[in-house]
Amino acid sequence: MPYIAQLNELTAALRRTRARLLAPMDHRLHQLPSDPDVFVEDVLNYMLDAWASDLRSVGHVLEEDDGWRNSENPYPRYVLRMAGGNTYQLHFSGRYPDTLFLNVSKGFRNANQFSDARHAQLQLPMSADPQVLLNGLFDGLKGFNA
Repeated sequence: MPYIAQLNELTAALRRTRARLLAPMDHRLHQLPSDPDVFVEDVLNYMLDAWASDLRSVGHVLEEDDGWRNSENPYPRYVLRMAGGNTYQLHFSGRYPDTLFLNVSKGFRNANQFSDARHAQLQLPMSADPQVLLNGLFDGLKGFNA
């Protein structure tokens, strides 16, 4: 399956996640936590767990690589195993609390190796509201599919 078609599948699953997580805006969530680990656990991983559930329902597996984070990069990396057998690396990067990027790369056998030929990077909004983050992810992936 071509790379763009696979991104389309991810976007379709994300659309279901967005529909399930729609909730009234909580205006208390405008301030980002001072600790990046709190942001990753309470916002980023919460949103990704919901997306992983929807991906799993169509045969894909999204799981976190626990060995990726360190003191310099608080953001997680995920491995996405598509139903057709392809593997992709989804790793987050940026400087907390200023920037957050999602990089989607074709995976190789070496778990730390990425492909520039099959790479998509999108900037996500920094927000303590998982819905804002989810909408940014959805819009970013939708932009790659155009």
